[in-house]
Amino acid sequence: MKSALIFCNGAPVKKSIYQQLKKRFNPYLIGADGGTNYLFKIKETPEFIIGDLDSINPDVLEFYRKKKVKIIKLKRQNDTDLEKALKLCKRLKFEKIFITNFTGKRFDHTLSNISNALKFAIYFKIVMIEDETTLQFITGKNEFKSFKNELVSILCFNPDVKISTRHLKYPLKNETLFFGERESTSNVSVSEKFEITVDGGFAVLLRSTKNFLKYD
Repeated sequence: MKSALIFCNGAPVKKSIYQQLKKRFNPYLIGADGGTNYLFKIKETPEFIIGDLDSINPDVLEFYRKKKVKIIKLKRQNDTDLEKALKLCKRLKFEKIFITNFTGKRFDHTLSNISNALKFAIYFKIVMIEDETTLQFITGKNEFKSFKNELVSILCFNPDVKISTRHLKYPLKNETLFFGERESTSNVSVSEKFEITVDGGFAVLLRSTKNFLKYD
């Protein structure tokens, strides 16, 4: 499966997590503007650098320019650097997208990044990863490898979406989990796998990054 890993300009993920992603999925690396500074710090070379280039360190930009990295400068301000990167992934027909460094001190940026990713969930599988938690957008019938007593949470931003589960301690049967009204936080796997069926749109599955990397 052709995959990409987008680095945003937020709180950096642990290098060990990045290394596991690289080893398991061998994704194309994309620096979303200032997210490229982190790639420079860990001595990695992206396939692409994209954005309005107002937050990348000038020395970093020049370093990668000399290495002939593909640099795409887009001045438009009606989409974020993450959106620009996701549009690039769509054009290049990627199938799975990992997004990291998307959280930070500004809560509006974190929520905006999640919202931007959700817009593109119809085009490819999207996984957002930070040190402790991994967020996945899911639709249709999904089966996940697990273990007894694994904690998982399910959220949804669409009131019309219906969710059903199997092999979770607190089951759902064609129910809604509209954000601000109801959620399924810290549900518990009771088996070596669990199932989530999502009809009418997308739901959000959250589980520990450690477990995602082990079982995905």
